[in-house]
Amino acid sequence: MYAGQPVEDRQRQRRARFLESGLTVFARDGYANSSVGAICKDAGLSSRQFYEEFTGRESLLLELYEQIDRESRDAVAKSLESKADASALEIIDASVRAYVESIGSDPRKARVALVEVVGAGPKVEKFRLELRRVWGSLLAGAAEDAALQGEIPTGDYEMRVLAIIGAVNYVVDSWSGSDPRPPLDDVIRVLSRVIMGAVGA
Repeated sequence: MYAGQPVEDRQRQRRARFLESGLTVFARDGYANSSVGAICKDAGLSSRQFYEEFTGRESLLLELYEQIDRESRDAVAKSLESKADASALEIIDASVRAYVESIGSDPRKARVALVEVVGAGPKVEKFRLELRRVWGSLLAGAAEDAALQGEIPTGDYEMRVLAIIGAVNYVVDSWSGSDPRPPLDDVIRVLSRVIMGAVGA
């Protein structure tokens, strides 16, 4: 116990504060222009405390990125499961909505996960490509299921999925940072058409 609170709880809260501040600073200043000092200042914590939790900015960025990506992928996976018996278009609409609401509702998340990780260094880039392959498998599997139902043609979805990921992320980043934002339903309608065009051709 420390000040009436379990030490483990205090450590979790401190780590969460650093993650929240990293999200703010990386999105606001850009990863390349950020510093441990700025993150500590935003968190109201010391650099000594920072280095008790992370080895540096890169390890903080990697944890943030993994967290944001996992949450958005889980949201899409749950949407796919809940719409298993729906039409291909209904599945796409629901999945796009789940993704956009998860990663795009907070402009900081979209900025960090879709922009700041690109070119952040060899380790981050390797991890980014690994996660993109995971997304590719998830989306290709959904497309293959739809093909089995006869709703879209069968085929090699690898290149199509890459095109979809690029288009969706570009639009979500643009939408998330817009002020005012276009209506979410308009974004979903556009992205659903793009995806249907990519997998249905």
